[in-house]
Amino acid sequence: MRAARRAGIGLAVGAFLMFVGLAPAVGQGPRQFTLATVNNMNHLPEFVGVEKGIFVKHGIDLKIKVLNSGAETMRAFQAGDAQFLTVSPTTLAAAYNAGIRLVAFVVIMGDPTRLYYDDMLAITARPGGGIRRLHPEDLVGKRVGMVLAGTGEAYLRAVLDRQKIPADRITFVNVPAPNHVSAMRSGGVDAEATWEPYGTMILQQVPGAYVVLRGGGYLGYNLYVATSDDFRKKNPEVLQQLVDGVAESEWYIRHHPAEAAQIATRWIEGLDEPSARKAVTYMNFDPRFSRNTLRAADLEQQHLLALGRIKQAVDFSQEIDMALVAKTERETPQFFDDLKPVR
Repeated sequence: MRAARRAGIGLAVGAFLMFVGLAPAVGQGPRQFTLATVNNMNHLPEFVGVEKGIFVKHGIDLKIKVLNSGAETMRAFQAGDAQFLTVSPTTLAAAYNAGIRLVAFVVIMGDPTRLYYDDMLAITARPGGGIRRLHPEDLVGKRVGMVLAGTGEAYLRAVLDRQKIPADRITFVNVPAPNHVSAMRSGGVDAEATWEPYGTMILQQVPGAYVVLRGGGYLGYNLYVATSDDFRKKNPEVLQQLVDGVAESEWYIRHHPAEAAQIATRWIEGLDEPSARKAVTYMNFDPRFSRNTLRAADLEQQHLLALGRIKQAVDFSQEIDMALVAKTERETPQFFDDLKPVR
């Protein structure tokens, strides 16, 4: 059913573009590429860009392969099922340590104006579990659900580390993203560490659920689009077209948040529109990189080093190509004029 709806959306977008004259002549259509991504609100620019025909306008027929985790996107990329994938800094670092050279080239979701940006991350709890608001120490002895090795875990560990709470006194429970609400509703976990829209969905759909902690400046979270270094060298024009499309898509979200939220409900399983509208208010869509971006990425990989999950630190200035976004900003300043200055 969902696949049919997406196919219908694609046909409608194509017909509209032909009508307004944005689509190239027959036989000269935009090249088709696939992006492996994850089913959460962080990836909203991808969904909006496809549905609004923005990527096609910029010369790319982008297909979206929606998966449940960053690990799944990496497997799809390695299998050749996608030419692009969305990555966090920790994914870049882990890939580098595994001998896979990825290059990130545009920010899908993040805030280059500050070092610690984690507004879209939250710890929620079910009623009656004895966990007080703003007291993460109450998580000791509890079962906390999250996508293991995902950003929810990274956020929880950053909170525990800052508060000097031993992580080994908490039971970490792996909960796939689509199961966050059901795990909380059934009592399978006492609390969850999630990104949006799942934190808000829990609050909307689980009676009595509440926020223990949201954001707080514990983690500098940014999400990028990446590809292989080889693909980048062979297809620089394709990357530039994709960056142009992402920049316009993020501009569109900032100016049409309610419509963007509605679009998200067609891509994320179980997402209701009230949750989507609330979730988008916690998100910052800004395609730019900055010194804050690089420093935040390094702080994230320090956690991986401390946990022994990687052996070698990555020089993110070599794994992130900032030039393409800078070119887009010079040539289409109208998609950046409403953003805060980066210092």
